[in-house]
Amino acid sequence: MTAIRRGPLAAYAFVALPLAAGALPLYINVASVYADGLGAQLTGVGVALLLARAADAFLDPYLGAWIDRLRRPRLVIVGGISLLALGLLLVFHPPWTGTASIAWLPLALLPAYLGHSSAAIAHLALGAEFGDTSTERVQIAVWREGFALAGILLATVAPQWIAADTATALARGSVAFAALAPLGVAAVLLYVRPTSRPGPAPNALPWLETVRAFSRAPFLPLLAAFTLNGVANALAATLVLFFVADVLGAEQNGSLFLLAYFAAGAIGLPAWPAMAARLGTQNAWRLSMLLGAAAFVGAALLGPGDLLPFLGVCIATGLVLGGDLALPAALLTDTLRQRGEAARAAGYFGVWTFATKMSAATAAGVGLPLIEALGYLPGQPETAFALQAVYCLLPCALKIVAACIVPFSVRIGTQGVLP
Repeated sequence: MTAIRRGPLAAYAFVALPLAAGALPLYINVASVYADGLGAQLTGVGVALLLARAADAFLDPYLGAWIDRLRRPRLVIVGGISLLALGLLLVFHPPWTGTASIAWLPLALLPAYLGHSSAAIAHLALGAEFGDTSTERVQIAVWREGFALAGILLATVAPQWIAADTATALARGSVAFAALAPLGVAAVLLYVRPTSRPGPAPNALPWLETVRAFSRAPFLPLLAAFTLNGVANALAATLVLFFVADVLGAEQNGSLFLLAYFAAGAIGLPAWPAMAARLGTQNAWRLSMLLGAAAFVGAALLGPGDLLPFLGVCIATGLVLGGDLALPAALLTDTLRQRGEAARAAGYFGVWTFATKMSAATAAGVGLPLIEALGYLPGQPETAFALQAVYCLLPCALKIVAACIVPFSVRIGTQGVLP
């Protein structure tokens, strides 16, 4: 067995930092910036997000197939980060306000989502070639998600340093990201030597083969659990700022709660490799989802001024976040290794990220119109009962269902080394 060397591993994992930092405002801030800051209709913003995220999601299997054929994951990562930077500039520098901004939003989101998707798929595929054992692959995933959490924390805190107004801060931050992220990623990837992948390139249309593979066990229950849990997480992420503003009456503290949540995630992340080694990776992931639901359901009882109780909810759910972040991808990698499919990892992760994007699209495209249909209006706390019910209870129910369908065993192979 080849030991994992910290230098290349840290360089590989670092790429997750700008990927996460660039993605956070796209999933957390866009709805509130366009609805509250630009005066766009909430349902229109939700539909625009649904269209852009769905279009992006359907490209992911094709991107995975293309990355497998190209066999240049480092080049794809740098190019994807650059495209993400362009998209952020477009999203947070809209030429119009009000209803007209809804037409601009999906056009601006497409390059941002396309850049993030291509870089993320290539990054996951590169990581699938690391490690000899399941335990090492969990460790690799934890390193990657640790850097991702660092990026999320940076993206959460940095706007407060840049400007008091969120929209202005994100506009300026997008310029800084465009200037720094592509060069930084290119520099660190020089320390990750490309893995030798002898033999012919994958067969034509591997995306179709991988889609078919996900219709069979153990891929199907694994993907179904991942998707349901992803909808739960994306729904909470989409609605959290509305909840803080109109249920708790603490709009100015939104960044503080996000910071507490992700900081707790970083603190709790190192416990999950030990948990996976003790219980099995699939049982550890199941436990993280059930604990997350148990901790989050308490938010349904909160009201105006309940800042400390909600802070406790954020910390409790953050502590179990590491299981959601690191363990599903490690389980998929184990399954690919067992079946000798590591050379097609990008194709499989293309389908995997398709599920991630469709989860986010569903959360925005269904969640926002749902709360509006139930009577919620942003900025009017007296209408927030529907928001609270959807935000607090629906994600918990989805997590419980997802935990019940996680496969109870995934046979594990032992091939592969760190590049």
